[in-house]
Amino acid sequence: MRGMCYRCGAVDELIDGLCPLCYRQENPLIEIPERVEIEVCHMCGSYKRKTWQTPKSEDPYEIVDEIVRWAIRDNIKSRGEVEVEIYPNISQLPGGKRSKLIIPVEIIARGKLPEEKEEREEKKKVEVHLKMVQCPRCSRFMSNYYEATLQVRAMNRYLTEEEREELDKFVREELYRRLKKDRMAFISKFIPQREGLDYQLGSVGAARAVAQRIKQKYGGKVTESATLVGVDSEGKDLYRVTVSVKIPEYRVGDIVEYKDKYHLVSAITESKVYLKTIDERREKIGIPWHVAEKESRLIKKREELDKATVISTVPKLMAMDDKTYEVYEFDSNLEVKEGDKVKILKRDDRVYLVEKEEEKDESGDR
Repeated sequence: MRGMCYRCGAVDELIDGLCPLCYRQENPLIEIPERVEIEVCHMCGSYKRKTWQTPKSEDPYEIVDEIVRWAIRDNIKSRGEVEVEIYPNISQLPGGKRSKLIIPVEIIARGKLPEEKEEREEKKKVEVHLKMVQCPRCSRFMSNYYEATLQVRAMNRYLTEEEREELDKFVREELYRRLKKDRMAFISKFIPQREGLDYQLGSVGAARAVAQRIKQKYGGKVTESATLVGVDSEGKDLYRVTVSVKIPEYRVGDIVEYKDKYHLVSAITESKVYLKTIDERREKIGIPWHVAEKESRLIKKREELDKATVISTVPKLMAMDDKTYEVYEFDSNLEVKEGDKVKILKRDDRVYLVEKEEEKDESGDR
């Protein structure tokens, strides 16, 4: 509808009583303050939106770019079908605590409002002020804050040095992965113990998750306990949680005693250990870890077992000890041929046939 613009007096097609030019001046595509401020942690580079966010990149310039773009997105308002392009001009990086960094930003908006027929383009320049502070997570980290203790142990023995190194690396890698989901998944303090490893962690959830990951990979069991340490500002009880994970005493290929019989450890899962008797019956059973810990014990590690060479398979299996050259006779259905190597257990004045030795015995390696 044509008419006279009440703002400038021009005669043109009107939108809400205004000519197109005045309508654009009165109704911009986007609205945003000329100055936008956002808090950034000077220690870890996280930034505060509604909650504290961890940057996706580790490159300093990409981190600043991400922060600036979110500061713009969180403060910009559009009124119609509008596409927005953001161009930060990053020429320097933030300084230390309580410093500020001002990033000039050009915003280009293209689109139209519901009443308009033609699209238009608008440009706007704003400043994003990065206010350097210390985020709650880093503040807690610096004060040695922790919510949980993760204890890593082995059943009925101490961890070996090899296990200590491997498990420590595993724990740290798992926590690093969790930091993107759980900002409190940091190690406040690492305490090596004679019997194992202790980690004071900023997150109970992280302690539980890492313990379960250890159990999934190595087998064993997880237990949990809590200690009252005080009350919060609302009068609720505050607890510190201890999550303990115990890996098995033994590995696949080891010999254990269970219910007065010797068994070969044939498989280990998250919930059970699977055993096979080393007599002629070769009976297979699976027992939960809480039972295995109490009712079984390690007899011989797989690398400590003696070896023998098969010299005959009929009428009975005969093998010659590789060290003493003694010949042993077994009632066994073990599938071997002459010349094969087998593992044997010498125990209680008796020799037991354990299993055929594979060329690469790595099935139980951790």
